[in-house]
Amino acid sequence: MEEPEDSPPSSKSRRWIYATLILCGYGFFKEFKPSEPFLTPYLTDNTTKNFTKDEVNSQIYVYWPYSFLIAEIFVLLLTDIVRYKPVILVEATAYLMTRFLLIWGTNVVSMQMMQVVYGIATATEIAYFSYIYPAVSLKHYKKVTSYVRAVRLFGQAMAGIVGQILISTKAFNYLQLNYFSCASVFVACVFAILLPNLCSCSCWNGTETQKTSSRGMGTCAQAVADYIRTTTHKRLLDLKAYYSSPSLLKWSLWWALATCGYLQVGNYVQSLWKEIATSTGVSYEYNGLVEAITTLCSAFAAFTLSFMKVNWPLWGELTIGCLSLLDSAVLFIAASTKLLWLAYICHILYRTTYAFLITIASTQLAYAITHDSYALIFGINTFIALVLQSFLTLAVSDEHGLDLGIRTQFRVYSGYYYFLMLVFVSAGVYKLTSMGWGQSFRLCCRDPLSQVVTSRDRTGDLVGPETEEPERQKLIQNTDDGIKNSYSQPV
Repeated sequence: MEEPEDSPPSSKSRRWIYATLILCGYGFFKEFKPSEPFLTPYLTDNTTKNFTKDEVNSQIYVYWPYSFLIAEIFVLLLTDIVRYKPVILVEATAYLMTRFLLIWGTNVVSMQMMQVVYGIATATEIAYFSYIYPAVSLKHYKKVTSYVRAVRLFGQAMAGIVGQILISTKAFNYLQLNYFSCASVFVACVFAILLPNLCSCSCWNGTETQKTSSRGMGTCAQAVADYIRTTTHKRLLDLKAYYSSPSLLKWSLWWALATCGYLQVGNYVQSLWKEIATSTGVSYEYNGLVEAITTLCSAFAAFTLSFMKVNWPLWGELTIGCLSLLDSAVLFIAASTKLLWLAYICHILYRTTYAFLITIASTQLAYAITHDSYALIFGINTFIALVLQSFLTLAVSDEHGLDLGIRTQFRVYSGYYYFLMLVFVSAGVYKLTSMGWGQSFRLCCRDPLSQVVTSRDRTGDLVGPETEEPERQKLIQNTDDGIKNSYSQPV
């Protein structure tokens, strides 16, 4: 579904709006799983699966990060080449298979398989976040980044609200909630099928297909092979350029380190809540409500970011460091408290700060990445996070490692974020001191990346042909030069 170059502006505008709406619909329904906040209770409840706490924490949950890591390798290599939609279809199918295994699986092995399939689904999620950028022009990047992240979080919030109501009123039990979630994921599969194709290989568009139909599939296969070879070469050049840029390297480093902690905390936070509730004899369970409030706060943070004007390249390190200190504190409190409601509040604060910072990082990276390399860069950052998470899981959670208690695990995670705070606060203070705090405050509302964007093509609503190699290198250099020049300009 490639748009002709001479398409009228109104047609292009409708195209990117349609793509954004369908992607947002997919993002909502794939996250609208009311059973998700009650996964640990579902697995340990004696009326459903009846697994022990040790089986869930040390034998079942540990398979997810390992599967995620292995699947991410293939996702990293293929997502940009196949142009996103096929990977999104794999994601939707894997989420559906996860529901099937959760509902009909009966033993530890089937639950381990469920975690493996879930790892594939979460690994392919990078295509969901990368798909929209090639479909829109640069002037829409900040908006669509906020939209696709906010609607995903809104789906999680609605799932939490619906799940909590159904459980609290005893209208549904845990098993019936999983049937509900299965139906929602099926609807997401329909939205995935309706997504417009973003194929850029000339052999795959309608004109070239007619030409090659009389010459056989051999010609098309050769065209595909040439496309893959050329694309791979460009990706290697992209990597060299992107990761030699200090501004991009900073956000990529934070992405990897913070996502590692975020995934690990998310994987075991329900086990922490279960431990607190069991040890204190608490009978209430508001996991769904907490997840709803958490995701609504996260969605609000992601959405309002599109209206903020802050010099993130200048103030980014200090912002990251201060929020990392907040994360460290709330994780330590959650690990130590005997009050379940306090642990819930700590989780809300933790997730909101992550959603805020990851949206900033996504926007800053998207401004400087050429349109056919989004999944590559985002995927590599996620892959590094998964490598770190796998080591962290093996060290503190796996039965073959230290197999620490759940409270001790969260104290380790608190120390991890304290380390991030030391690194980024030190870097931020050094940068601002070198420039001068007065000058830094005067520049706090000037975003140099917005100046870089004006130099790039913003005439259409669809991204045009691929950027030539010299322009790719110049783009990255312009990003760093734009940042440096804005610092030296008078205010």
